[in-house]
Amino acid sequence: MDRLQAYTTSRPDICAMVPENALLILDLGCSDGSLGAALKQMGKNRRVYGIELSSELACIAESRLDMVIVEDLNHENCLAKFADERFDCVVAADVLEHLVAPERLLAQITNIMADNATLIVSLPNIRHHSAFTSIYLAGRFPRRDRGIFDYNHLRWFTLKDARYLLQSAGFTIEAEHYTLRVGDKGSGLINKIALRTLSPIASFAPVREFMTYQFVLRAHNKCHG
Repeated sequence: MDRLQAYTTSRPDICAMVPENALLILDLGCSDGSLGAALKQMGKNRRVYGIELSSELACIAESRLDMVIVEDLNHENCLAKFADERFDCVVAADVLEHLVAPERLLAQITNIMADNATLIVSLPNIRHHSAFTSIYLAGRFPRRDRGIFDYNHLRWFTLKDARYLLQSAGFTIEAEHYTLRVGDKGSGLINKIALRTLSPIASFAPVREFMTYQFVLRAHNKCHG
């Protein structure tokens, strides 16, 4: 249940990063369409397409989005069905860490984006202090149903790693958001108090690097011409 809930939210942090003038959006790993549906409600005449590996979740998403295809983003030509589209915004929320070669997907994305389009990427932060506790103090690399140590993760990223990945693919990063968290789960009184205290200094290096549980990067691509 925790795992499903983690991947079926409307993600206000992502929505806040999407430009208001983005009319055609592609949601990679769209799950049940909760995020895409929220994006559609925020923009008049906005269309949201989705790609999802799970046929069960894709079936739900089809009722919420304008188009959904079932596809494995690890496949070399996974975006072939959108070859004639030019998206204003592409969202990869909690996706790249599940891929064998995330740089290959980013290369494909650039071919279906409009000039100066936006890419939104959300990734868990392996440098979060809970990783230190688990690995260096407890001596175990945990495998969990959700979060930083989701058992389906194939890649792990620090903030520097994420920046390098996007910049190497030709994207220019223009904004970053840091989701702070004390423990592995975001609920609880201690976590709420800590967030109220730390949020104003989220960009301060020790807070940004070790208290950020998940970061969201917004970048734009180069003009094709």
